[in-house]
Amino acid sequence: MVNATSAGLSGELPLLPDGLFRARALAYDMVYGRETPFLAFARAAGAQPHDGAGMLVEQAAESFFVWRGIRPDTRPVLAALRAS
Repeated sequence: MVNATSAGLSGELPLLPDGLFRARALAYDMVYGRETPFLAFARAAGAQPHDGAGMLVEQAAESFFVWRGIRPDTRPVLAALRAS
């Protein structure tokens, strides 16, 4: 399930039915840098929650590749984002 709403920016949970997630399902919130109610809801249901930081970094790396012909290593960038 991908949450592409802006609800997480204001600390709200989109209207979701109970039982939406099964154990080990993937829950992806486009918001990054914070625990959103969507991610908490998914985690409580046993899903694997992920925020949008990976998409942000990978899109930037792909753009850099298109413009410069060099594909940067994104692992240190993601690690630094996760550490802050």
